[in-house]
Amino acid sequence: MKFDIPLDTNESDGSHMDMFKSWRSFSRIFEGARRMRVITYCDSPEFILDLFEDLENLECLEVIVGDIDDYRERLIDKPDLADRLEQLRRDHKLVIYLCENKQVHTKLYLIEYLGEDQTDEGSGGDDQVTLDRGATTEPRSSVDTSAVPAKVVIGSPNLSRNAWSNQTNIGVVYDTTIESDLYADFEDLYYHHRDSYNKGGPFLKDLSEQLEQSDDDREEVIKLYTEGRMGTKDELGEVHSRLTEHIDAEVETEDLSLNNRTTSDGEHTQLAKEDKNADEPAENLDPNLTGAPQDRITLSLRGYDESTVNTLSKMTDFDATVSNDILTTTPDAFQRYAQQIFDIPTMHLNEDMAQLKFHCDGTVYRVTKSPKSPERVDKALAEIENYFATVDDYGNSDDDTAVKAHMYEALLWFFWAPFANRQATFYRQHGINLDKAFPYLYIFGESNGGKGTFCRFALSLISGNRVEAPVDADEIGKRKVRNLRSAHTSFPVIVDDITKEKVNSLGTLRNYWSGWTGETSYPMFAFISNDKRPDKWFRNRAKILRFDINFTTSHQGEARVNRLIDTENPIFQWFGHEYLNRDLALGEDSDALREVREVMLNLYEFADRSVPDYFPSEPAEQAYDSGRERWHNLLDREDIEISENKDTLQVTFPESMSFELHEYKRDPPMTVRVEKQGPDLIIKTPDEFFDWFGETTTGNPRGGFLSRARNLLSR
Repeated sequence: MKFDIPLDTNESDGSHMDMFKSWRSFSRIFEGARRMRVITYCDSPEFILDLFEDLENLECLEVIVGDIDDYRERLIDKPDLADRLEQLRRDHKLVIYLCENKQVHTKLYLIEYLGEDQTDEGSGGDDQVTLDRGATTEPRSSVDTSAVPAKVVIGSPNLSRNAWSNQTNIGVVYDTTIESDLYADFEDLYYHHRDSYNKGGPFLKDLSEQLEQSDDDREEVIKLYTEGRMGTKDELGEVHSRLTEHIDAEVETEDLSLNNRTTSDGEHTQLAKEDKNADEPAENLDPNLTGAPQDRITLSLRGYDESTVNTLSKMTDFDATVSNDILTTTPDAFQRYAQQIFDIPTMHLNEDMAQLKFHCDGTVYRVTKSPKSPERVDKALAEIENYFATVDDYGNSDDDTAVKAHMYEALLWFFWAPFANRQATFYRQHGINLDKAFPYLYIFGESNGGKGTFCRFALSLISGNRVEAPVDADEIGKRKVRNLRSAHTSFPVIVDDITKEKVNSLGTLRNYWSGWTGETSYPMFAFISNDKRPDKWFRNRAKILRFDINFTTSHQGEARVNRLIDTENPIFQWFGHEYLNRDLALGEDSDALREVREVMLNLYEFADRSVPDYFPSEPAEQAYDSGRERWHNLLDREDIEISENKDTLQVTFPESMSFELHEYKRDPPMTVRVEKQGPDLIIKTPDEFFDWFGETTTGNPRGGFLSRARNLLSR
């Protein structure tokens, strides 16, 4: 592209070439600068901060960094640096743009000064040489001499102190004003670079958005943002994605059923296509991916980080080799490696084919298919309801309907989780915060409340009985959570027997989706615990379900549950087909499972089967809220006092209940603000509390509470 900018121009007050022999000589040109726009190499974000300290008049700096495509790597374990940079960005003093897909060697400086022109920085310095290029000595009458003075520098110097001891740089310097045509031409050149090579928007914009949307402390959000390797380029995820796509292309896809299940570890289905690309022109193939006959896969690792290659080399524990930057493997070896590294199998959505694919037993399984027979769908739904019926037959609970509703809600989450990445693409298009839109699952209850057995049942449904065991809590930590984003799988991570303290420590879950680009599938997380609700930050991102039941020990009941788990049930495959054939839409509420409920109801209609009364047509944790019931019972007590305190409600507990205040404080949803003050709980948002508490009839004692509480606030 041609830019008509004259090298010797009458538009400028002066133009010359400068030879800069040191950083000191080059930096003199910035003295008195008010605003700077720069295209340069700049390896260090610390240096940008130094500029604001060195240049006391600098109000605004905009930098296009030509040599770094992921500046976030420079912030790892440097929360203080990220904090200062983000604050400058928030104050509209600093904007950084990255050139993600191109290395840009241009060096251009647009510098605006305070109100009067600058003197020749060349005088008084023996390490700078000024080469006159026909500078005009008198301004043209068309130039407004009262305009803001400016300089344009174009040449070789970088905005960095590095390597000046071994360098001499040269640049063309134009002395002009910000209103001149010359300056406008260089602005066009600057904006062309910015618009052509920056695709991700301003650097740290994502951090600013997280800070605005998060309820957590600024320090905590920034600490998590700078924790570990979280750059935009996920090499391991990229390799896993390419291997998965190649396996999909080479291995014949089978329907998921018990009939083709591998019967032993040594028996793996070795079904491979003839080279489907044999007749395809070579130029249409990925040059780094070439498949050997049948199921041997070869992938070039040239150019990848050593850490990426070392991780992939663990595949050699199975039927794979790494030699001369070449990985040769098989579908079975890759699947066993993924299971060993991540503890979950590979599952991903091929949206072009409207199929969910599952890699297991050296085979690629098709997990979505159209329901054909209403009778078969009816039988499959009956099997699910038979599982829930164990609550009535073998459990002890105050409210069987509530328990079954919470179980069904959990099952709907299991059905939704493998498709979350599809929904993420849709939500991202509408600017929705994924970390708050996509709930983790937290199931809690007594140790014999059937939580682990339920997970076996749900996992068997979505995997065709090939996966039943959840992940052990000892295997999960912040590093594991980060690494799972590189697994390229949408199979949910189900963590069993975890403490709420362990969940509270998994801070990576706060901004789990922040680095998601859609190129790699992220798995969702479910946690099974005997402990009650974790900390507020997690509750704000989770679906909290309670299995409030005790199952009696019964060999008959155990045998019945095992039969249901081992019985082939294609309901998830039919659900997946129907779900993928629905257009996603934004709802009036924040229910992430809204479409899931609708699809399941459609399957009931297709099967001409009555919907059970416990089916959660709305989130079960809202319809059957055990915390709300606790508050209902609490406010029926005569020893609980309620008073008004500056537009808030003050609930005073007797001394005998002092240890229970924290539990009652956690019961209401996040929309209800409750604070503990001594023996009291202060409800700071009474209207939201009333909405959650629910209206009751006037004949009910709680009706008296609502009336009394509202009267107190209206005085």
